[in-house]
Amino acid sequence: MKRGIAVVLVMVLLLVGAPWVIGNVAEQRVDRGLDALVEAAPWLGIVERKYTQGWFRSEQEVTFELLGGVTRPFGAPQRFTVRNEILHGPVLGFSGFGLARVNSMLLLDSKTRRALAEHLGSEDPLQVSTRVGFFGGGTTTLSSEARELRLPDGGTIAWDDLEIDVSYSANFDSIGVKGDWPRFEAHNPKVKSNLRMDDLVFDANSERVKGHLYQTDAELSIGGVSIEGEGLPETTLKDLQFVIDSEDDGDFMSIATRLGSGRIAGGMLQAKGVEFTAIHNDLTLRRLHTETLVSISNSIADSYQQPAVAAVLPDEMLALLKHDPELLIDRVGFETRDGAAYLKGVIRLKGVSEKDLRMGALSLITRLDADLRFSAPQKVIESLSGGRDAMTGAVDGGYAELEGDKVVSHVEFHAGELKINGKVQGIPGLGGTPSDESRAPE
Repeated sequence: MKRGIAVVLVMVLLLVGAPWVIGNVAEQRVDRGLDALVEAAPWLGIVERKYTQGWFRSEQEVTFELLGGVTRPFGAPQRFTVRNEILHGPVLGFSGFGLARVNSMLLLDSKTRRALAEHLGSEDPLQVSTRVGFFGGGTTTLSSEARELRLPDGGTIAWDDLEIDVSYSANFDSIGVKGDWPRFEAHNPKVKSNLRMDDLVFDANSERVKGHLYQTDAELSIGGVSIEGEGLPETTLKDLQFVIDSEDDGDFMSIATRLGSGRIAGGMLQAKGVEFTAIHNDLTLRRLHTETLVSISNSIADSYQQPAVAAVLPDEMLALLKHDPELLIDRVGFETRDGAAYLKGVIRLKGVSEKDLRMGALSLITRLDADLRFSAPQKVIESLSGGRDAMTGAVDGGYAELEGDKVVSHVEFHAGELKINGKVQGIPGLGGTPSDESRAPE
C-alpha cells in the first residue's frame, strides 16, 4: 500500500515538475530555432526578444526587422512584433507529444485589429501554431477558418478552410511545405465580376546542398479557375500546374520547370472560336555549376547585411556561363482539338572563356549552339487570328515548310552559322550573307 502511494506521489511530482524542467529546455530550443530561422532567411533580423517563463506556460515577444537591419533605397527597415504563447510539454493537448507548442500572433494596434475584424471577420484571421520536437526541428501550421464576408460595396468574398504545414529540421537543412485550399471566390455586383478558384494544393521539399543553396522539388496545382466580368463571357481554366524539379550530382545542378494547364475556354477565346485543350511551357536548365551557384546564393544572403556584396553578383552569375550551360526546351506550345503546336530543342553555350565575358554579349554569339524545331498542323495555324497569312509569309520566305498537313521549321545555329530548314542565312549586322545557291527564297 505504501509502495503504491509512493509510486503515485512520484508520478504526480513528475507530471507537475516536468513542465518546469521542459520549460527551461524549451526556452533554449525556441531561441536556437529563431537563430536558425534568421540564418536561413537572411532578409530577416531580430531587433529584440523578451522571454517570461512560467511553470506550465511561458511567453515571448520577438521584434523582427525586414531587410536584416540594413536600410535599402526603397525605405527604412520595417519592424513587426510577434507574441509567442508557449505551452510546455511533454503533453501538448490535441497536438500530441513534444517539447513545446508555440501559438504565435502578430501584435497590432487596436485600430488595425478593428479593421481586420471588420473586413476579415476576425482580429486574428490567420492562426499560427508550432510544435517543437524533442530532437530539434518542428512543424508550424498556418490556418484560416472558412468564412464568407460581405464587403461595403455589396460584394462578397468567401473561402473554405485553409491549412499550410511547414516542417523543418533543427538547422533548416531540410524544409517541407504542404498546404491545400479547397475554394476561394469573390463577387463584385457593381461590375458583374466573379472569380472562383477550386482545389489548390501545394507540396514542396527542399534539402540544403551547401551554404544557402537548396535542392527543391515543388508542385502547385489548381483544379479550376473561372473568371467573368461585365461584357466578358466566363473564362474557365482547368488543371493548372506548376512544377519545379531540381537535381544535383555534386558537380552540376539541373532545374526543370513545368508550367501548364488543361482546357482553357470562353472569354476572348470564345469570340475567336478558339479553345485550348492543353498548354505547356516545359523548360530545363542543365549544367549549372554547383559551386558557382553556392557562391551566388551565399552572396545574395550576405548582401542583406552587407549591401556592397551585391556589386559582385553580376560577375558571379556570368561565371555560370563558363561551364557550358544548356537550356532544354522540352515543349513550349499548346494543343487544340485539331492537334498540337510545339517548339522543342536545345540552346547551349560552349567554351565560354574569361576573355569572352570581358568582351561582352556579342562575343558570346560564336559560342552559341542551338537546334530548334517547330511543328503544327496547318489547320491549327489557320484557326488563329491572322494565322493563315503568317503561315503563307513564313513558307514563302523560307522560314517554314509544309510537310503533308503540317507546318514545320528547323532552326540551327552552329559555329556562328545560322541555318533555317537546311539553308544558310545571313545574320543582320554580323555578316555571313549566304550564297545565291543556299539563300532562302525571297
